[in-house]
Amino acid sequence: MTAQTAILAQIKAAHTIIIHRHQRPDPDAFGSQFGLAELIKTSFPEKKVHVVGKSVPSMAWMGQMEKIPNSLYDDALVIVTDTANSPRVDDRRFEYGKVLVKIDHHPNDEPYGDYTWVIENASSTSAMIFSFYQEFSNELKLSDKGAAFLYSGIVGDTGRFLYGTTSDTMNIVSELMKFNFDWVKINQQMDTISLPAAKASGFVYENMVTTQYGFNYIILTNEIVENFKLGDFGTAFIVPLLGKVNTVKAWAVFEQQEDGYFRVRLRSRQVIINEIAKRHGGGGHEFAAGARAKNIDEINDIINETDNLLEEQAEK
Repeated sequence: MTAQTAILAQIKAAHTIIIHRHQRPDPDAFGSQFGLAELIKTSFPEKKVHVVGKSVPSMAWMGQMEKIPNSLYDDALVIVTDTANSPRVDDRRFEYGKVLVKIDHHPNDEPYGDYTWVIENASSTSAMIFSFYQEFSNELKLSDKGAAFLYSGIVGDTGRFLYGTTSDTMNIVSELMKFNFDWVKINQQMDTISLPAAKASGFVYENMVTTQYGFNYIILTNEIVENFKLGDFGTAFIVPLLGKVNTVKAWAVFEQQEDGYFRVRLRSRQVIINEIAKRHGGGGHEFAAGARAKNIDEINDIINETDNLLEEQAEK
């Protein structure tokens, strides 16, 4: 029995299904969470399906989180989408359910749950959800609304098809675009930033540092972020900015958190950087990973390790 077949069997057997995703959600986290919820609701209208996690105003255009009592978990099937490690799951009650399922496309360093379905080379978890629908299309139904969620997740995680995109990805997108939803509006929504974010972009280009071997980075302290009044919009928009410079081979954003640590978003065009992330409390894809630096010294370690990797590549 494949993981997909086992997961479908659990969905059929459950009366209550609660879907979680990772903290600090991106479009794929929301897209896979809401897309799977819509797929189940449309296919099995009698089931109670809930989506939980912290509400994020900047992502409200995709949907709203629910607040549910602990009692709903007593006999529930819990599905966590797009979350590689259990500490990153948003809403710690995910362990309260009767059965736990993990659906993800990140390296499976922590195969938590009773059932695990991971495809590490998939463009996104949203693409996996659509593949799940295709595999069991004789039993499942996908609404236009559900298709829109999955499309949004794929567009978000591929950076509008710049990363992790294969012919399989485009075949899935082609099938999704046959549904009746406004994909142009979604693209426009995901391509806009707030006025404070636009002003912060100028600061980033003025203050980024590029090493001799093409590593581009910026360090954002709490004071810098607060000065731009980005609010809930956050700093995710800064990550692709650093990669737009044509001489850059890898890039990173180091953003200070309330506890003083720095969140690290690490990206690369060709060199594999997720091993560096793993050495600093993180992980992720080969060319897109995240880590955590406790201070400037550890930030410098990450900078040096990445630059050394680029130097080694240049010498080959």
